[in-house]
Amino acid sequence: MKRLFTLFALLFSVGLLFATPVKNLAVMYEIEGDAETAYNTLVEKELPKIGYVMADPHHRVNDQYEEKYGSTTLDVLSFLPTVNDDLVMKLFNVDPRLAGFSPFNMLIYKKKNESVTHVGHLTPEAMLDILGIDDPKVTVSFIESFKPLDMRIETYFKSKGLHFKKVEIPYYNEAKPKMMNFEYRFDAPEDMDEFLESFQNKFELAFIDKGYLIAGFHNFMDTDNADELLKDFDAFWSYSLCHLGYSYAVFDNEGARPDAGLFAPCTMYLYIKKGENKMVVGMPRLANVKHTLQIKDPKRIAWMDKLDKEIPQIMISLGMKAVENVNPLTQRPKEIAVDMTPPVDPTKVSSTSEQNRDKKTEKSENKTKQNAPSVNDDTVHIIIPKPPVPPKPVKVSTENANDLNLRNIKFSKRYPPGYIPVRERFKNNATSTNKSAETKVGEVTAGRVSAYLHAPYMNVDEAKKRLEKAGFKILAVMPLTKKEKNLHVIVFTDSALEKFATQHNAEFLANLRMLVDNKEKRISITNPVYFAKAFIGDKYDDSVPQKLLETLRTHFKGLKNSDDKLKFQQLPHYRFMNGMPEYKDMVEVALGDDLVANTEGKKQVVFTQKLSNGATLIGVKFRRRTQKFPYRIGTKNALVLPYPILVKNEKAYIMDPKYYIALMYPSLKMSEFMTIATVPDAILKECQRVFRKKK
Repeated sequence: MKRLFTLFALLFSVGLLFATPVKNLAVMYEIEGDAETAYNTLVEKELPKIGYVMADPHHRVNDQYEEKYGSTTLDVLSFLPTVNDDLVMKLFNVDPRLAGFSPFNMLIYKKKNESVTHVGHLTPEAMLDILGIDDPKVTVSFIESFKPLDMRIETYFKSKGLHFKKVEIPYYNEAKPKMMNFEYRFDAPEDMDEFLESFQNKFELAFIDKGYLIAGFHNFMDTDNADELLKDFDAFWSYSLCHLGYSYAVFDNEGARPDAGLFAPCTMYLYIKKGENKMVVGMPRLANVKHTLQIKDPKRIAWMDKLDKEIPQIMISLGMKAVENVNPLTQRPKEIAVDMTPPVDPTKVSSTSEQNRDKKTEKSENKTKQNAPSVNDDTVHIIIPKPPVPPKPVKVSTENANDLNLRNIKFSKRYPPGYIPVRERFKNNATSTNKSAETKVGEVTAGRVSAYLHAPYMNVDEAKKRLEKAGFKILAVMPLTKKEKNLHVIVFTDSALEKFATQHNAEFLANLRMLVDNKEKRISITNPVYFAKAFIGDKYDDSVPQKLLETLRTHFKGLKNSDDKLKFQQLPHYRFMNGMPEYKDMVEVALGDDLVANTEGKKQVVFTQKLSNGATLIGVKFRRRTQKFPYRIGTKNALVLPYPILVKNEKAYIMDPKYYIALMYPSLKMSEFMTIATVPDAILKECQRVFRKKK
């Protein structure tokens, strides 16, 4: 009996050391089959009905992995950051650290070797624990808010006939510390908006320079109720940070852990209280991912350790001080030290699978060495090679020997549609040189067409006079930014172009643009052939675009093709990369019978162009942060602004920004596109805001 009691006590003590956690890290749903479309609709259309909206969604990140790294083990991986603005903003006044998961990720992933789609999110209890928040004034409301969220998810799945299983992931091995926190003190600025713009630009470029992506920017001060709910703050926003190398190493490839995407992208909050020249910053550490999901792979751990070490170093380089994790509204945090030694390079760390392969190779090599003859062995080892198998004799027939063609070796030939034989191509090439010399500026050359026409420099007034003399109507003249006078975009049209655009249901083609760059002494004009082919597609009609080209060539002597070009036949289905939108994938931004009236008198509206078919094109400018994105990727193509909105049949549409920006910047690289990762969603929100009724 005594021995039994001792054994029980021992087992009890061991049980305490390895106790089953009482809290859950995440709620996941395992759905039979491919549920990507259904889940996207749920998050985009259903959750807003209960107050949860997406902030900078990133669909199909796995497509980017395949594009950049050449392979992926995933059918789908999407990060859909979601936030309940009104709820969390109220709670920020009690403990602003709650912004460390505002937004939080509504994850979806499916591996190629599985027939199950996984969707879900971190539990509110886990988020609060990581953030260090235990005040009931916050915890009760925040936890309760997730009950209708999960109820809506399950009700929606059932209504769609989806077979699913709910899985709760236990909260293992808590990280210590769980947060990184900083303070940044600054002199009182004369203009807070200018200070914030300058700081944000410097901040973002510091992270971009280290290979990070600013994957999201959520400005709480821009929300409808911010004046009331955040009246004690001068500024409050959160970034979604991502690192593609970390992302691919952890979520994809052999032994993938896409469930770690529950924490992705990493949310960093920044705020300034009124009357304080101090910015407060906080972010959960990636150590939480490592510990809570019990990740053991050395390479994945090395990536997490690198980012946890590197991010504080970047913050220190920006003039910040690391502080302890306490509620800054109730307690003054103490300054803490930051390790400034360089982090370990994860690419030089072997993964578990690589280590196993190395061990197998080493074992195999040792075995070979054991079986190999010793150098000091006096025995002579003679290896007699096996003789090669003689080839079978070829039977030769002399029948029809006089027919020389039968003595040639014949191969099966497959030619693509429209294939031109080599001899014909050589024959055509004899006259191709003369033809290419006759090709005029703006036309298709060697299968490619330029996006822009460059003209000798002239100022804005002279450019307007030339356009009007050519018969064009000026719709708007817009400086790129309020203070920047070097860049002006002129929007112009004529009756033939308007009629042509409406006849082909390509209303976005109803005007052209010109950029006057006073600094670089450059004029750029949108090529009507390029954009007509892109917007009309396979039913492209050459008549009007060619007449417009001739008019431009006549009145703007010395035109040259731009270096920005695309294959002419590719334009109707052009997209930046696989998984990205095409022209047809337009986004609805408003619905109603008084949409155009709602935009009248608003300072965002640069021009309103009413068309003969009842449709209306509206050009809008944005607030400074969004309006300045061409400075990141090249002002020479700043004709992308003002952004066009089409109002037709009581609906307002825009071309998806990920498509339209790529079309306007055909030479854009992935690395450049990533520097404006937050812009597409910002454009969408700004275009939606244009149609809000005045209070």
